[in-house]
Amino acid sequence: MLINQKIKRLWCLSVILTVITVDAVSQHKRLSVNHRATHPVFSPDTTGIIGLKRSVATVMDLSVDELIGQVPDASGIFFVGCPNCHGGAQEMGVLSWKSGMGDQVRCNYCDMLFPNEHFPNNGKKLIIAPSGKQQVYRYHEDANGRQYFFEPHAWYDRWTWIQTMADQLARLWFATRDNAYGDRAAAIVGRFAQLYPDYAIRYDYPHAPVKFFPADQKWPYKGVGPYRGAKWSWWGYMDIPVTLAMAYDVLQTGYDWRRMDAVIGPGTDQLIEKDLLRLGYEFTTANPEVYTNMSPRTYQSMIRVGRVLGDPSMVHEAVKRFREFVSMVFFDDGWWKEGTPSYHDMTINGVKAVADALAGYTDPPGWKGERFENFDPEQEVPVYKKALAVSREAVMPNGRKIPINDTWWHTRGEATDSGVSHLWPSLGNAVMGVGTGEDQVMLNVNWSGDFGHSHDDNGSIILFAAGQELLSDIGYTHTRYRGWTVHTASHNTVVINQRGQDKASGGQQVTGKLLLYDDKHPHVKVIDVDASPAYASAARAYRRQLLLVHAAPGRDYVVDRFDVEGGHDHDWFLHGMCEEEGTLETSITLDKPLTSLVPAWGGNNGPKTQYDTDREGRRFHAYWHLRDVLGGQALQPWTATWRYRNAGLRTHLLSPDNTQVFRFRTPSVRRAGEDGNKLDDFFRQGLMQRHSGGKSTFLAIHEPFRKETWISGVQKDGNILVVRYILNGTAIEDRITLGDGNIRVSSSAGWDYQAEERLINE
Repeated sequence: MLINQKIKRLWCLSVILTVITVDAVSQHKRLSVNHRATHPVFSPDTTGIIGLKRSVATVMDLSVDELIGQVPDASGIFFVGCPNCHGGAQEMGVLSWKSGMGDQVRCNYCDMLFPNEHFPNNGKKLIIAPSGKQQVYRYHEDANGRQYFFEPHAWYDRWTWIQTMADQLARLWFATRDNAYGDRAAAIVGRFAQLYPDYAIRYDYPHAPVKFFPADQKWPYKGVGPYRGAKWSWWGYMDIPVTLAMAYDVLQTGYDWRRMDAVIGPGTDQLIEKDLLRLGYEFTTANPEVYTNMSPRTYQSMIRVGRVLGDPSMVHEAVKRFREFVSMVFFDDGWWKEGTPSYHDMTINGVKAVADALAGYTDPPGWKGERFENFDPEQEVPVYKKALAVSREAVMPNGRKIPINDTWWHTRGEATDSGVSHLWPSLGNAVMGVGTGEDQVMLNVNWSGDFGHSHDDNGSIILFAAGQELLSDIGYTHTRYRGWTVHTASHNTVVINQRGQDKASGGQQVTGKLLLYDDKHPHVKVIDVDASPAYASAARAYRRQLLLVHAAPGRDYVVDRFDVEGGHDHDWFLHGMCEEEGTLETSITLDKPLTSLVPAWGGNNGPKTQYDTDREGRRFHAYWHLRDVLGGQALQPWTATWRYRNAGLRTHLLSPDNTQVFRFRTPSVRRAGEDGNKLDDFFRQGLMQRHSGGKSTFLAIHEPFRKETWISGVQKDGNILVVRYILNGTAIEDRITLGDGNIRVSSSAGWDYQAEERLINE
């Protein structure tokens, strides 16, 4: 409400300054723009004319009247799954519509058309729009009461398609000045302006009942948070009709709007400004600001529509919000607050879109208040360069984004030529890198907080070596196994008492304390992190010391010590590759089959949606995902060897006394490709050591290899860990000391590493 009042005040001021009295203009004119922009404000892309013509061929075969009949009369529904095969994930991208299908949709997984005789429309929701027109939302309801809005989903896909057509037709008109294109573009945008005021507000969310609200009701909506009630798209952040604003901007370069008088009605251009673009802005900005990864998308839409309408109040409101956004949601080390490369990239791409929309903007004459002259966005966003650098750095040697927290495994950056270490202390993550070319090794450890897209994985490691992600983190998914992918047990860390790590509450961040980070030595990189806040309710100690030892090109190993104190059971997990299952061999006998490792108090329910998860595990316990479990007793020392097509990993383990060991298979999730029906088709091999009694020290050496293992022996000599191998025909012995303020590696190869005390507790 305050935002709308501010816009009205700015509007009145602009009218006075242009010496136009309110009495001299009509009500329609008063609601129109404040200052006539010079069009096009945003230069259209007119490259690839032949391709554009081919793309719009279908609509060029339709008359203008037939074309506007393709504009949906009511809001569509985005999230709709398949009741036949239940394929895909999150009810997103499961059903699709194409031109010529009418109100039917087809499943992308089982190819069935809906509705049909097996899944008919057997229910409906009747809505009376502000104009008095009736809107009928038909749906299929199954025996469990779940509703499938097939026809409204067709409307949504048609809504998306027809906007694309408007944009392409407008650009073709701009390039050719052929009114056959211009008329169709203008008719689509004009028809949307006629219908938009009647579009119902929907709460459209996966696996949740659809809620409808009156078309003329602005936020708040009962039981729905900011931006979750949407009039245009399925999400309020995308509710400003910016695609149509761009088409309108192009048409304003000379299209004769009187050609629409007989199609849409007199004053079509003014109707578009008032009942589509301005109204869309008002509905969207009525939401309170919550500063999320989607916020920049809204800001750039506000700016684009404001510039097209010549309304500087819209631009200034967007800039005000944008300044607040960049000042509070990026860490000092450049990371977006959610601590995931995928959402970081999404956010900085949104920041870039805001910068592009603002570039060169100048306020019109007479504008009062802060004045923008040839706006330079880079001065507004000093964090942008640092954030962009983080995006480029957060990659594994093969270019894949490091799967920190909710990161899509398939997202990529640029591959690296040599291993580089990175410390991101505000995020709570560190990378240690060595080697060049195919011999690069990367070790990642995480102690980040809980910022919305986090995993419960403090102290977890990811290891890339021998050209492969040998110790994997699954990353992000919207399938029903999402609960598994975020749980502590699916990561390479320790679970206490079979419960996941604590969740932040009351605004506190679950994170850790960096005790030591040293990447200066050519042969040894060290990190020591206290991650005990992850188990604040149970752990007196939860600390991991990691040494990445670079003996020679292609000869690298990781010294891994994990100290845990508190609770009763300590379960140390190690998971192999997600891309291949490979084989797992152990030097100890693991032949005792177990039906399940779910504790007696835990839930044995299989998840049905991505929301079926809980840290306590009383309903959906993470250990339910451990399949084909075989158990045995640890010896001192013993080895576990993963072998894949082109690489392998042997882990040498010096387990605490009386340690139980379990091997198992777990869903790799990645290879299912977001198809819920394939989640149990792909697995990876894993191990868990369980030590009970309240205090544990897990010690391991991780040895990557390509064809054959190369470390000849690992043993303890008192408090010193000894690693032996052959290098250039010479027997080498590395003697390793781990402890507070006394980390040392002494190699018979002629080099020595001693941690500097000044690096401790920095």
